Amino acid sequence: MNRVHWGGPAARFLEPVLGAFFPNRCIICDTFIDSGCCICERCERDIEVVYPPFCPRCGAPGRGSAPGRCGDKPGETCIQCKDLRFSFAKAESLGVYSGILRELIHKYKFEKRRGLARKFASLIIQKKRGFLEQHTVVVPVPLTPSRLSERGFNQASLVARRIAGPSGILLLDRCLKRRGSSKPQSRFSLVSERQANLKDRFSVRERYRDRVRGQAVLIFDDVFTTGATSSACAEALKRAGAQSVDLFTIARAVKG
Repeated sequence: MNRVHWGGPAARFLEPVLGAFFPNRCIICDTFIDSGCCICERCERDIEVVYPPFCPRCGAPGRGSAPGRCGDKPGETCIQCKDLRFSFAKAESLGVYSGILRELIHKYKFEKRRGLARKFASLIIQKKRGFLEQHTVVVPVPLTPSRLSERGFNQASLVARRIAGPSGILLLDRCLKRRGSSKPQSRFSLVSERQANLKDRFSVRERYRDRVRGQAVLIFDDVFTTGATSSACAEALKRAGAQSVDLFTIARAVKG
């Protein structure tokens, strides 16, 4: 059980007491944690953060001769996205969807470890603040009503809420409206299957149109695989008058 951290004198008094009864352990390796949230320093270091060079279009990492490598010409895309169409201009991600980061996201979404939202936000601000600050508005990808009811929270919204303030960008949490009953995209591995599955329709709610018009909008989601859902969101935002639309995700799935 991860204990809550407060500030001020109360924290200095209660922290040792809570630590004795509820030891803070890493949710990955079960190691005791003296301070911080959710994971130990060793596991955090094992997250494969996406550093430059990466594809300027889809954000896939460039790793020598690996599939994510981008060309030498400016604007050239990589094997990860050369056959994909996006409605957003560019994308970046915190890390690669594998290993520790994949496990954290699964615990966050499917085991309802909501405290991980704070850890993800902290890492994103630490590693990717420059990209965030290129935008004026952040819009989380909405879940279908049935999925939201089943899960109890929108995983993209919780993290977006925590990055908006420190980055100086405006959060429009319920900006996008989603209609339809498509199955979760994670159930499909082929691009063609994901594109055929996405029958949901996205639109900008009327009360948010003036707040989107003319803005540099950042769509926020948990995992970027084919970009189909994010592209549908981008189309809706551009129809509402957004000046530009980019995408940021916690993780980027990479072909093997």
